[in-house]
Amino acid sequence: MATVSECNIPEDRYYWIDKHVWARRLAGDEIEVGITDPAQALAGKILVCRIKKVGRELKRGASAATLESGKWVGGVSTPVAGVISQINEAAENDPESLNRDPYGTWLFRLHASSPDEDLALLVTGADAVSLYQQKILQDGISCHHS
Repeated sequence: MATVSECNIPEDRYYWIDKHVWARRLAGDEIEVGITDPAQALAGKILVCRIKKVGRELKRGASAATLESGKWVGGVSTPVAGVISQINEAAENDPESLNRDPYGTWLFRLHASSPDEDLALLVTGADAVSLYQQKILQDGISCHHS
């Protein structure tokens, strides 16, 4: 795992850097999605997490969840199109888990309609670390972990 300005960036994920979301292919067309360490740092202490329902069909870029903190309310865009197959109720019941472990606390899983095409639009590995480093420095993001 790479670290940039105290932000963790695991190289085994696919990133949509501008949206601060990650995706991980599980098996076949099943994709797991969550927010990045820089996302949780920008949001601050997350107080509310609402995820769309299982069975919901989403286009790439559509809001799949809403997060609320003391200073921010916003949507979490899905980096791949598909149908939500599972939501992480633990994240809804304990929103701060997204602050504590943004890569261990996924938000939802979906059956991607075109996983290869959508994942090809994201960045992964050393490229993701390099590009995320530019974004973190450009935007002055710090992920100080207490």
